Amino acid sequence: MPDEATAPEPQPVVAAIVTSELGVLIGKRNDGKPPWTFIAGEIEPGESATLAAVREVKEETGLDVIGAEREIGRRVHPKTGRTMIYLACKPVDKTDVYVGDEEELAEVRWVKLEEAEELLPNLFEPVMVHLARELG
Repeated sequence: MPDEATAPEPQPVVAAIVTSELGVLIGKRNDGKPPWTFIAGEIEPGESATLAAVREVKEETGLDVIGAEREIGRRVHPKTGRTMIYLACKPVDKTDVYVGDEEELAEVRWVKLEEAEELLPNLFEPVMVHLARELG
């Protein structure tokens, strides 16, 4: 049964696709749903996708990043039904990371393309194309 038309629309989620010479940045979720993910979070009211991506990466990994002005892509996620915005990001300076949100993440790390494909199966095609271009 569809949601009522009067129900508030959930905030979109931005996924920061952070790449560097070390690979792509991913996090291991404590709840295991899914086990591994890109650094992501809800866009707060009045916040742009870019600002949300920068904020989420800083909060969850301690890393300062610059977000791209253009999206890699967007979709309604097939499992959650939430609008997902995928945004390319690059580290500002250093690439050292740590778990900044221990309630949500057990681990954060840089992985090469092959490991990302293994840990994040069924990647959204525009993200896969972006990662192949950046890391391949």
